[in-house]
Amino acid sequence: MTSVITWYDVLGVLPDAAPDDIREAWQARQAALQAGTLAGASSEVLAAADRARQAVQEAWRVLADPAARESYDEEVGFARPGEGLAPPGRGPMGPDVGLGEGWSTADEEALEPYPGRASRVVVPDVRGLFYRACTDAVGRVGLRVAAIRLTPHPMPVEGLVVGQAPAPGERVRHDSTLTVRLWHPPEPGGQPGASG
Repeated sequence: MTSVITWYDVLGVLPDAAPDDIREAWQARQAALQAGTLAGASSEVLAAADRARQAVQEAWRVLADPAARESYDEEVGFARPGEGLAPPGRGPMGPDVGLGEGWSTADEEALEPYPGRASRVVVPDVRGLFYRACTDAVGRVGLRVAAIRLTPHPMPVEGLVVGQAPAPGERVRHDSTLTVRLWHPPEPGGQPGASG
């Protein structure tokens, strides 16, 4: 994961989530990525699901262990030794205030006041993320999201990002639109897969 996308994003929880909430989110993500749900899906969808499974497992490995979670929170700037978690959404309070080690330049640029915003940002790789995590991460770097639904008759569950344009790593103007291709499991009796 890049520093723009956190393990909390991967599971769809806030940094101050209780251990039980993290477990429930992990179980829900695992259920959404089961082989039966993906039956008949395109190779692009299967590749994104494999990537998502790996990210979900690593997020669980880090966030389920209290010591690993505390270390991770300090590393990414959610907690400082002896201070506990910062409230969600708290950013710098004035000019020349850095977020500290573990935050990328794109993270800091996304939190600067409007006049100081960079005109170009780096596109994060959101393939294999679920839609809400994608919109959170992309919003932090100052991009908008447009979604293309690949499944004609989807189940009412959160979609999985299987493709994106512009490509990860490209530099684009701030406030540009990132178009993501979303796959949802089809409703029973609907078409099993989506064309790539």
